[in-house]
Amino acid sequence: MTKKVAGLINLGEKETYIRELTQYRPLATVPFAGRYCLIDFMLSSMINSGIGTISILVKDKFHSINDHLSYGKWWDLDRKTGGLRILYPDIKEETAFDGDLQRLGTNLIYFEKMKEDHILLTRSNYLGNINFKKAFEAHEKADTDITILSKKVTQGKTRVDLLGLDILVEDNGKTYIGQNLGNQDEFEMGIEMYFIKREVFMEIVKEALELGKEKSLSAAIARRLIKYSVQVYSLEEEILPIYSLQQYYNASLRILEEDKAHCLFYEHGRIHTKVKDAPSALYMEGSQVSNSLVANGCVIEGTVENSILFRNVRVEKGAVVRNSVVFQGSVIESNSQVNFAILDKRATIGRGKILMGDGGLPYFVGKGARII
Repeated sequence: MTKKVAGLINLGEKETYIRELTQYRPLATVPFAGRYCLIDFMLSSMINSGIGTISILVKDKFHSINDHLSYGKWWDLDRKTGGLRILYPDIKEETAFDGDLQRLGTNLIYFEKMKEDHILLTRSNYLGNINFKKAFEAHEKADTDITILSKKVTQGKTRVDLLGLDILVEDNGKTYIGQNLGNQDEFEMGIEMYFIKREVFMEIVKEALELGKEKSLSAAIARRLIKYSVQVYSLEEEILPIYSLQQYYNASLRILEEDKAHCLFYEHGRIHTKVKDAPSALYMEGSQVSNSLVANGCVIEGTVENSILFRNVRVEKGAVVRNSVVFQGSVIESNSQVNFAILDKRATIGRGKILMGDGGLPYFVGKGARII
């Protein structure tokens, strides 16, 4: 795939229901699983599938993206040929932030010079350890203009977390992209991943920009599927969509199950991320930790159960953390209790405080906040 496919990760995801975590960072760099960011899973899946040319179409909050990705060293993308390319909007134009089509328009020359004949277009907020090789083989064998990647959903009527996401519908031999309203038990969920011939991709983008009827690339593609040869390829791997705070919380706690963690982090190769050196976690006498993921640099004096702690978190004596996700540098002071919560970076929970959410809506504490 190295010479045939280029990856394009579009960071224009909707953040309406997860703004608590995206106030200071794009969804792509939201921390996950103790040391990773959400975009690491898509980057790693592409690299492990043999894609060596990857571009990132950014929207805003550039500092967070640049800090995490740098030159792509940690994903073996700091190369002379191919490698990582970040595509920025033209901030001189008033319309620079109107939609991802406008941002693509300012970077069309990059795709015109591209040597690869196919593009793998994805988002950053569908987590999975994906082998794209099989899907591309099906795309190439069928010689279709567009192959839509999907994930089969069963018991869909009970999956309230999937309401509003894309659903693929077949009608008279044509494929359409609709919206999941919770009326079907079994359906193919659209996950905003496509293999597209580069010339078709360019044609769609240019036509949409000229007509000016759409602002988003996904809308432009959906409205033009009828013009091209299209097939649907259903992925075998588990896919975790992250569009809301609740979905993020649920996905985080899923990795505490050993089989789920193995599939997500090792099934088709390792998930790579930016390396940060830190000493091993320190468990003080009297501390109690069970069914939890504790990152390097943590100091545990109290109790941690069924939780994820990022680097350099401190849980003081008598403090209890249950069913929670605690970001880097946070402190839970002595005799405080945190249950069903998400604490952003460098949050402080003062002595004797009690924070309690529930499984349906975790309690959120913002970046750098102090509850004392």
